[in-house]
Amino acid sequence: MPKPMKTTSEHALEIETLNAKPVRGSDEKRGSAQRRSAPLDSFAEKIRPSQKRVTVDRRRKRKTTAEVSVPQKQTSMSALRFALRTSDIFWVTAIIVLSVWNGYVGINNRGVLAPVSAAILGSVIFISMLFVNRAHKFPAAETLGQHLKTVMMAAFGALGLWLTIALITKPDTFLPDTLAFAGLGATAILFILHSLYHMQVKRLHNRGALAPTIVMLGATESARRLIEENAKTRELNILAIFDERLARAPHNIHGVPVVGKIEDLLNWDQLPYINRIVVTLPGMAKSRKQAFLEQVKLLPNRIAFVVDEFENLDHVQQRLTQIAEVGMREVTGNPKGGAHTAIKRLMDISIGTLALIGLSPVLAIVALMIKKDSPGPVLFKQPRHGFNNRVFNVYKFRSMRNDQADLKAAQQTVAGDARVTKIGRFIRKTSIDELPQLLNVIKGDMSLVGPRPHAVGMRTQGKDSMELVAEYAHRHKVKPGMTGWAQINGSRGPLHDGDDVARRVELDVEYIERSNAVFDLYIMLKTLPVLLGDSENIR
Repeated sequence: MPKPMKTTSEHALEIETLNAKPVRGSDEKRGSAQRRSAPLDSFAEKIRPSQKRVTVDRRRKRKTTAEVSVPQKQTSMSALRFALRTSDIFWVTAIIVLSVWNGYVGINNRGVLAPVSAAILGSVIFISMLFVNRAHKFPAAETLGQHLKTVMMAAFGALGLWLTIALITKPDTFLPDTLAFAGLGATAILFILHSLYHMQVKRLHNRGALAPTIVMLGATESARRLIEENAKTRELNILAIFDERLARAPHNIHGVPVVGKIEDLLNWDQLPYINRIVVTLPGMAKSRKQAFLEQVKLLPNRIAFVVDEFENLDHVQQRLTQIAEVGMREVTGNPKGGAHTAIKRLMDISIGTLALIGLSPVLAIVALMIKKDSPGPVLFKQPRHGFNNRVFNVYKFRSMRNDQADLKAAQQTVAGDARVTKIGRFIRKTSIDELPQLLNVIKGDMSLVGPRPHAVGMRTQGKDSMELVAEYAHRHKVKPGMTGWAQINGSRGPLHDGDDVARRVELDVEYIERSNAVFDLYIMLKTLPVLLGDSENIR
């Protein structure tokens, strides 16, 4: 009998059942496959993670300015040489004079003329021979044996010349035993002194305190040659190279790192401790050289060019010495010599110490009056710009209320300023508030005479004062002073506009150009009467 016809719903259910079986089988197989492949997937994940691997830049990093070590305690080599020469003159003259005088007393009945003449002649010859043999140069690479050999040649040469001249010119008063004994005594003292000199100079060289600190603009062939020669002599302490074409510059030149561009140099916090900026661009790059100069010429640091002829000459050692001692084709003026530096420092220490001792009763009385007048410390410390823009704390008697102290001089003093205390008006008017700066002078942050130090961030007419005058930084080429050429010529107290700033900078630069010991004494002598007769400037 025929099978009954399936309804539509029954037919659909059968199709669904038939279709479902393979699906379930497929699911079971898929599950088994997944379980079998799990260890493989885990292993693959370990050896090749699905996430993108972080790539590490293995390229060598360029050294930055922050990694460059700059010695901050430095000694002027030219001033040190002047001091050592002075020491030799004193001791050689003293030994020869005493020895000759002792040998000539009571002999030949010739009075004092013979021993004095012989002593002067011997002293002049000994000192001259030391200078001719350059016994005070003290190169960084010179050993003690090499130095004493130079001293020996100078001393024995001087002794021979002295005896010869004395024998020829004054045979009747010539006492060979006396002169020979005096000459050997001078030679012995020179050996002792120069052994001590060499030990001290070597110690300073090893600290990097004597060689001028140098940075170079331009990673050029000139820079390479200077660095190579300096590696032998160590006359310079070449710290870093800056170049605008940084992408094309090497990482270093014989160990001296190329650290950045001019902008990095200008923003470098160690720039005040750099003695020279040497531009080493070749003559063909005149436009680049001018661009470099425009960016750095307003810095207080000394700037020098390697002369164009240097590209084709072998006088590398001569150029090194020029940079180390007097600079190469200076763009921003020549520095003062060692004698000037040493004499000025000697005046600062001696006069400053005597003044501090002599004025101590006045300082004590003023301190008591300040303490009684208003609460707060007696002394006021304010950061100011010094030599080469170095920042130091200047000491003053506090003349304002302690709660309104203006460390950055953002608001300069005006007539009837409410911030000034009663005793403050008196000590500001008489400039007694400046007397504690004698401590800064003795420490070496300041000098007795020089441009007055301005507060860091001082503003005039709402602008930073250094932005108002292009030559402003030139006033920082020397140490600041307690008084100066500007102060005795009426530029004292606050600076209220750009004309005031320009006038002071003009007078400060004039002082730097004319500076010498006699000029400094003249300014010091003029300071007191000028201050007492000043009733116009606000202080």
